[in-house]
Amino acid sequence: MHLPEVGGAAMTVKRFRNQAKRCADLARRTHDQDSRQRLMRLEVTYLQLAETEEQLAGQLSALTSASEPKRPETP
Repeated sequence: MHLPEVGGAAMTVKRFRNQAKRCADLARRTHDQDSRQRLMRLEVTYLQLAETEEQLAGQLSALTSASEPKRPETP
């Protein structure tokens, strides 16, 4: 399994948040109630994906820093 780099996760989070914003904008402009509801659900989904990606990036960062070899302290 290939894990994304933490920096790449930041771009993914940004992309998810941009998509959520686009869905919200479209939902406000549409006159069809079914389409509005679908776009609002998509907005929530993109925001949840962004939040999950942030959490995973934090966990990956913690794992990466924990697995780095400790350098001996110099007096």
